[in-house]
Amino acid sequence: MNLKLTELGQRKGEPLPFRTTLDPIELKHRHQEIRGLSPVEVNGEAVKLGDLYYVKGEMKAEVDYACARCLKRFRSQVSIPFSETFAPADADVELDEDAEIHLVEDDEIELAPVLQEDFLLAIPAFPLCADDCRGLCPTCGVNRNEETCSCKNERIDPRLAGLADFFKDS
Repeated sequence: MNLKLTELGQRKGEPLPFRTTLDPIELKHRHQEIRGLSPVEVNGEAVKLGDLYYVKGEMKAEVDYACARCLKRFRSQVSIPFSETFAPADADVELDEDAEIHLVEDDEIELAPVLQEDFLLAIPAFPLCADDCRGLCPTCGVNRNEETCSCKNERIDPRLAGLADFFKDS
């Protein structure tokens, strides 16, 4: 989706509402944790204030993940707010290192790449089916959320393993 700068300028500070949908196939291929994705619905508004163009709104979708601890598939409804600032390349705007202002070369703001980036950055790198997910047993592989196992999973630092026998002789 593209927003025309001239159209935003003619609105004299009045926000321009917009709706669009992001391609789920491309987003799924760009993030390794997404197993499935519904079309991403985008609702927002754009406005010109001074020399800057402000775009804000929200993206909503259903995302299928595999839990990073127990590998169980689960679905989550995500709602991701976004807020971006754009400026024409010839605008008299000070850009410093911390400025998050996108420069626009043409007479249009191309929203799709910016919205895709915002969406992908909001997706967790290690999705969990629940905050208290206990994961899989590293010895027998049983899902510890569903059943318990009798495996002894003591982790001893190999550098300190010799100290374990030190107290057995006493």
